[in-house]
Amino acid sequence: MNKRIMLYLLALIVTAIPAGAQVRFGIRGGLTLGELRFDRNVIDSDNRVGYTGGLLLDFNVPKVGIGLEASVMYTYRKNRLTDGNLIFKRHYIDIPVYARYRLALPSIERHFAPYIFTGPSFSILFDENAPATYRNRRTYLSWDVGAGMDLFNHLRLSATYGIGISKAMEYINSEYNDDKVHGKDRYWTVNAAWLF
Repeated sequence: MNKRIMLYLLALIVTAIPAGAQVRFGIRGGLTLGELRFDRNVIDSDNRVGYTGGLLLDFNVPKVGIGLEASVMYTYRKNRLTDGNLIFKRHYIDIPVYARYRLALPSIERHFAPYIFTGPSFSILFDENAPATYRNRRTYLSWDVGAGMDLFNHLRLSATYGIGISKAMEYINSEYNDDKVHGKDRYWTVNAAWLF
């Protein structure tokens, strides 16, 4: 089902591109600061710094200010849980797809163009170091919102806040009668990209 949703979104993006749209490719890298929020107050998570990097595809409709941005990113997230001071390291392939609105500043747009964006981010876990009582979900969905700026038509700086929609992890312990405690990711990401 997850594959169907991703294929549907990809088809939607490709068919939504107007004939006059500008298409650009780029590379992106940045830092993440994230924590796991659990649905019960039995485990706490501290903020920890991770990193991200990957490829970017940018669709922009000139004069209108709207656009789409899709990326394929490697993301490393690290969390420290107070349950035994465990450090979790999780490695993901993230696929964020954003709708973007670029603010029109006609006289300086080629040098400075601020924008806002929002959209889903699909995450696929491919490596982890969790003990048996913790189970990471192989795929999960989050919703991102953010703002950024394009500088000199090539450099793109952005800040994103992501809110986990689906569960990223569950904790199972006999202390809670084998009842599951679910955790969702919340994270900040600061990126820099170079568009060609």
